[in-house]
Amino acid sequence: MKKILDFGNRLCVWMDNIGGSILVIMMMLTVVDIALRIFGRPITGTYELVALAGAMVVSFAVPQTTQENGHIGVDLLIQVLSPKTRNILFVITKIMGAVLCGCVAWYLYRKGNHLLEQGDVSHTLQIPAYPGAYVLAFCFAVESLVLLLQVFRQPVPGTDNE
Repeated sequence: MKKILDFGNRLCVWMDNIGGSILVIMMMLTVVDIALRIFGRPITGTYELVALAGAMVVSFAVPQTTQENGHIGVDLLIQVLSPKTRNILFVITKIMGAVLCGCVAWYLYRKGNHLLEQGDVSHTLQIPAYPGAYVLAFCFAVESLVLLLQVFRQPVPGTDNE
C-alpha cells in the first residue's frame, strides 16, 4: 500500500509542476501579446490558447490540492459528530467523490473519442479539440485515484488521531 501511496504523491507533484509550468507560459503569452498590441501586432489566437491553458492549469492542480487537503471545507456541523461518525462520513464522501470524478473522466474520454471522430478544431488556430478532452479525462481519473487513496491514508481529517 505504501508504494501505491508514494506513487500517488509523486504523480500529484508531477501534475502540479506541469500545471505551474503551463501557468507561467500562459502569463508570458499574455504579457507578450499585450506588449505586441502596442505596436499593432497582437498574437493571433491568444484568447484560445489562454482559455485552453486555464483549463489545463486548474485540471492539473486539483489532485495536488486534494492531496494537501487544500480545498475549502465547512466542517461546522462535522465537529459536533463523534470521531467514529466523522470517519464514516469521511469515507463515504471520499468514495462518492471518487465515483463522481471517475464518471466525469469516463465521459471526457468518450467526448475525446467523439471530437476525434468529428475532427473538431478551434475557430482561430484550428487546434484539434480531442487532446484537451483526453488530458482533462486523465486529470479527473487521477483525482478519483487520489480521493480513493485518501480513504486508506492515516490520519483521517477531523478525528482525534489527527
